[in-house]
Amino acid sequence: MAEDESLQYNKQPVSASTFLKAKGMDLESGLLGKLFGNKANAPSNIAGLIVVLLVLSGLVITFVEAKIDPKEYWAIISSIITLILGYLFGKGQG
Repeated sequence: MAEDESLQYNKQPVSASTFLKAKGMDLESGLLGKLFGNKANAPSNIAGLIVVLLVLSGLVITFVEAKIDPKEYWAIISSIITLILGYLFGKGQG
């Protein structure tokens, strides 16, 4: 890339109000808030994480020899996954 085509970055400092808003959001969210998001998104993010973990555990049970029968395990977790998906997609209505 030629020097005249290089990216131009904003070199102005962040305003005090923007900095204070960001700091306030950090204090409000805490450690779990940083992991799962704000109050509006956290339930969806947690539910999505649980679905991913259940599917991964189901795949492990299916392909690795385990004490529980994979068919029984999928019967258990499929109802939980369906419940969570109903929550995620039905949450916006109502």
